[in-house]
Amino acid sequence: MGSDAHRTRRREVRAATGGARLSLAITPMIDVVFLLLLYFVLTSGFAGEERLLRSQSAPQEARDAERDTARDGSALRLEEEPLVITLGRTAGATRWQVSGGLAQPSDEAALERVLRDAVLTEDRPSGLFAPDHPVRIAPSADVPWEDVVAAFRAVTAAGFRSVAFGGGR
Repeated sequence: MGSDAHRTRRREVRAATGGARLSLAITPMIDVVFLLLLYFVLTSGFAGEERLLRSQSAPQEARDAERDTARDGSALRLEEEPLVITLGRTAGATRWQVSGGLAQPSDEAALERVLRDAVLTEDRPSGLFAPDHPVRIAPSADVPWEDVVAAFRAVTAAGFRSVAFGGGR
């Protein structure tokens, strides 16, 4: 009986105060969410086309040779100085520079020719660098992404297998 008297008392209090129900104003919350969404959409940067860089992994024979090298202790030898390809912008055009005393290319095709001539293979014994010699592509911040990808394509097409990025200004 006590609970019925208590319920009746709550009804009387609600009726006297005009209803003690809590109302939720959802319209201002929707406005705030919409404004936040609009803010993030307008302030986020939109990149151009995003592309994947494809590279082939080393063949099984090369992985076996690396494992054998690690076993015989020659893995402790010093790392080779990488061949550095520097990309920069001058007067709206990309300029290509290659370290290692190689000829300086003017475009992607010339870069591939220069690097292909520098790779030491069975049919090219005059090459200077082994296919697993490290190559570093160092673009400056103002070089377009397409030119960096072109340099990567030229390096892999020439036959180099160890390619890294970084070191540009």
